[in-house]
Amino acid sequence: MNIRHTAKGNFKRVQELGLDIKYTTTIRIALHLILWILLGYMYYRSYSKFDKTMGWLLVGKDLVAVTSIFYIGSYFILDRYLFKGKFFITILFMVLSYLWWAALTYFVCLYLKANLAADSKLLLYANVVVKSEFTGIFSIKMFLFYFLDFLYLLFPPLSIKLMKSTVAQSNKRIALERDNLNLEINFLKAQINPHFLFNTLNNIYRMVNKQDEQTGPMVLHLAGLMRYTLYESNDPEVLLSREIEFIRDYLELESIRYGDEVQIDLDIDKPENPLFIVPLIIFPFIENAFKHGPDASIESAWIKIKIKVLGNQLFFEVANSCTHSLPKTKFGGLGIANIQKRLLIHYPNAHELIINNEPNQYTVTLKLQLK
Repeated sequence: MNIRHTAKGNFKRVQELGLDIKYTTTIRIALHLILWILLGYMYYRSYSKFDKTMGWLLVGKDLVAVTSIFYIGSYFILDRYLFKGKFFITILFMVLSYLWWAALTYFVCLYLKANLAADSKLLLYANVVVKSEFTGIFSIKMFLFYFLDFLYLLFPPLSIKLMKSTVAQSNKRIALERDNLNLEINFLKAQINPHFLFNTLNNIYRMVNKQDEQTGPMVLHLAGLMRYTLYESNDPEVLLSREIEFIRDYLELESIRYGDEVQIDLDIDKPENPLFIVPLIIFPFIENAFKHGPDASIESAWIKIKIKVLGNQLFFEVANSCTHSLPKTKFGGLGIANIQKRLLIHYPNAHELIINNEPNQYTVTLKLQLK
């Protein structure tokens, strides 16, 4: 059984149910109201055994405490602090929540003690709370007395929210891992275009037969490309100078392949400082320029590539000629979309990408903040 296809099929069936679309704001509010009504009824069933009239006062007290704790915890604490490993804020919130509930309980019990009939069973509970006074909530004895009630009241709603948030966080993590995996797969597939390799090997074969003097350098450039993509580009980051060397090898091969038929203008700086860059992050733009420039139409084709380094900022620009007949949707495609995603993952808030598709020219400009 293909697990990947099975999981994909199950996910698709869940999507077809439209659960994410059906869970509207109105439905969410209605479900929350139903939850509090059910919990209020559960609270009342517990308190009414002791006093049916004054039991409602305790129900109101518990609902005020639990709803305030629930919504503050749900929308401000869980996602912002607990799931980000900020446990001090989470523990502080739980301590304050306990004190808030205990304070409400103490003052309500003061009222009950003054207004309950002498034979009311609820008076016993109120007397225990009032007798300990307000500072009693800090004592070990009263803490045990209070804490069981506190957990009993808070556990049902918070456990529901905690499970929902845990599932949501897990889904986000799985989605991110899936996207990263797909990006890496596409990245590996796009390291060197197989079509380019076949053309290069065919050119080498013809040059060998003609005993062309450029055969040796061409083989060396191709070996440099293969070595870089197979071994060095597996690292998270590489030296910018090594990435530029790889690009030069590629451009030398393309220059030999096209000869004088294509004008290739280069303006590439040699980095003075040891800067690092994510491997092959700009190479697809260059490959794309050849694919939609000279490969699409050799007539009057040209490519201009500029790589400048200022401090720790990289300025990259590639422009190529293009034909009127090629639809705009053909430019870029999946490869460029993957590079845009990789830029967002590896250089968030540290890159600026501009793509211009004009009638006779396609230009990519990229600014990267390197380390």
